[in-house]
Amino acid sequence: MKIYFLSSIPCALTVNGAFFGTTDRFERFAEVSLKDNLFLTFTPENALPLSFFLTENIRFSPPEGVDVYLLPSAIALYARDFPPRDATLNVISQKRFDDALVTVFSQGRIQCTVQTQDNFFTAPLPPSFAHCELSRSKDFYLLRSPAQLAVFHKNGNRLLLETVLDYELNGDELTATLPLSDSRNRLALCKWHLSDTAATLETFTLRQTHDSAGERNEARIADELTAFAFFESVLLGAPYTPFLSDSLVENADQIKDFLGNFQAVTLTSLPNVCGLVYQKGERLFEVKYFTLQIENGKIVDVQG
Repeated sequence: MKIYFLSSIPCALTVNGAFFGTTDRFERFAEVSLKDNLFLTFTPENALPLSFFLTENIRFSPPEGVDVYLLPSAIALYARDFPPRDATLNVISQKRFDDALVTVFSQGRIQCTVQTQDNFFTAPLPPSFAHCELSRSKDFYLLRSPAQLAVFHKNGNRLLLETVLDYELNGDELTATLPLSDSRNRLALCKWHLSDTAATLETFTLRQTHDSAGERNEARIADELTAFAFFESVLLGAPYTPFLSDSLVENADQIKDFLGNFQAVTLTSLPNVCGLVYQKGERLFEVKYFTLQIENGKIVDVQG
């Protein structure tokens, strides 16, 4: 079976004690039999490793710290949450903003605290925030690591945590460019409205520049934009009938029921095919692929 190996931070991957290669957010795979009961270890640079046996049970019970994605003919293992190596207290960044003191520190895991005269809250952060900058805009605290952006409201609610290349905050409107985890270096330009309780995604645009040969393919890009935008619109509850042909508009509700309650949209190497991610249990997900038939920029059929 094809097994994909990914990790939230760069790791050395060993199989039965032998070095197998390195892992990160880029998809790498190998043909492996689950009946061989291989012993895998993801070893990061500055945290404790994650180790487990790769058996048939991986389909039902993911190891601690690992997200498992069941694909139609493969399995993806995403080593995400590594135990900390050092439990000593270390202040990473600290800044005072008028009535608030914001501190990012590590004590085992990385955390953020905001202290005011009337309020105090603590929130966990990913390992990327081992280096970060702090800023404030009106009621929002922004924590920027080299790879990610976290936004908190002054009441303690974490509104957003995303991997971003750049961002701009104007009032309560946040715009950011997000890298997509695929081999073709595609980007998404997203815009959120920030409130005291949530960050609501309002617009998203897929940026696709070149095909695998490095030459622009306008027809392919148009289909890819349509597919991505359609599935994202269904996911977010945004209007999606503008993507449908006249013959499908009257069946729009049935299409939504057909797609079901998915959690995320993933891109593939085919412009009119997307993978939809469904949660089956704790740290356990299933990816189903749907094909769109597109004519003249409109969807005329949805196949799963």
